[in-house]
Amino acid sequence: MLGKVATRKNLKESWQDISRFAWESSHGMSDETIKEFRLQADQQLEIIRRQLKDGNYKFGKLRATTKKKKSGKRRPLRIADIRDRVVQRALTKILEKYLSDVFIINNRASFAYQKKKGVQPAIKQMLNYHQDSCNIVLEADIENFFDTVNVNDLLNKMIFPNLKDNSINQLIKEAFEMEIGNRDQLSAEDKKLFTGSSVGLPQGGYLSPLFSNIYLSEFDQRMLKARFSLIRYADDFIVMCKTLDEAEKAYELAKTVLEGELGLTIHIRNDNDPKAKTRVVNLGKQKIKFLGIQFDGRRISPDPEKRLEFSNKLSIIRNESRNVMELLISTRNLLEGWVAAYGFTDLNQKYVNKIDDEINKNLWQTLNDFDWKLKPRLALTKSQRQNSGVNPLQWYLDKIRSGFDAKDRELFAKYWN
Repeated sequence: MLGKVATRKNLKESWQDISRFAWESSHGMSDETIKEFRLQADQQLEIIRRQLKDGNYKFGKLRATTKKKKSGKRRPLRIADIRDRVVQRALTKILEKYLSDVFIINNRASFAYQKKKGVQPAIKQMLNYHQDSCNIVLEADIENFFDTVNVNDLLNKMIFPNLKDNSINQLIKEAFEMEIGNRDQLSAEDKKLFTGSSVGLPQGGYLSPLFSNIYLSEFDQRMLKARFSLIRYADDFIVMCKTLDEAEKAYELAKTVLEGELGLTIHIRNDNDPKAKTRVVNLGKQKIKFLGIQFDGRRISPDPEKRLEFSNKLSIIRNESRNVMELLISTRNLLEGWVAAYGFTDLNQKYVNKIDDEINKNLWQTLNDFDWKLKPRLALTKSQRQNSGVNPLQWYLDKIRSGFDAKDRELFAKYWN
């Protein structure tokens, strides 16, 4: 198996996978960025290949950082060096081939971290269940899932016994034993989030998505066997039900498997609190938030917090862009990504215009920061926007929706006002 991991083809594809969507400035403890690695990618990959085949590849240390969650709490992230990410991704690609069928990862309930799956197919499944009179929803989330997974049990009881040989066992173990290199530079509050050299599945790690699906595969199968309409995306899940009694039974089975057998914890249930992460909702009277989407039984729309995230990312682009090319490419990529994520939701013209106005202002302000002598309009004109290469949101929206098949478009359109 080590030979398969260390092929030139696998390593090159792994590098392409991690570099495709990462920020050019993304880096680990060594400070080597995606952009810098790219300049000597072929030579770097060859060095990695030889070290793997010789059995002397060593992972570096992790860069610890935090990200603010919707709750206001900080989420701990452990960021590996670029070369270590390549190796982790190369391991993942081979492991997927051996383990996906063993654990039935590609099942009708699981939508995260898999080809031809994702947020849009998950929401499509939700709407299909709703069309089948499922108006009661068990909305749930696993508390600190990635941090509380028992990695030793996962490796020794699930992963290693199902591999063809043990040639990559040590490499996998070392990937989960990487130490944090900048603990002393963290704030006192952030230090508390990094209590050991390795806790659970590291968020930001390339092995974690696959291993999270493997760890929860038993949960998927038990819920499906009981004929519950489960939709799970990593540690976030809903169960579409026709009656309150069905929702109660789904909740009890979920607690039995997740808490009683897998050692996890579901967030405390409170059906009367719209902000509770675990509750039973009656669509039509209440609304749910799932995977960045807001749904009330009549309309699907982006979660307002996702709109705020878009604005925050525009500000980051303004602050981090070093030249006009970076500004325009980053803005275009952000807009394309946002439309790809939410293009199937109800986006009316007023909503679209507000986003375009914000982009025009951000571009104008940043260009002025670069000492471009623009007229004092505080925003780009229509012709300036067209010349920028960043098309209007409606252009991207039309492009995305033209790719929907007729049935999908008809289904989504039922939930547009």
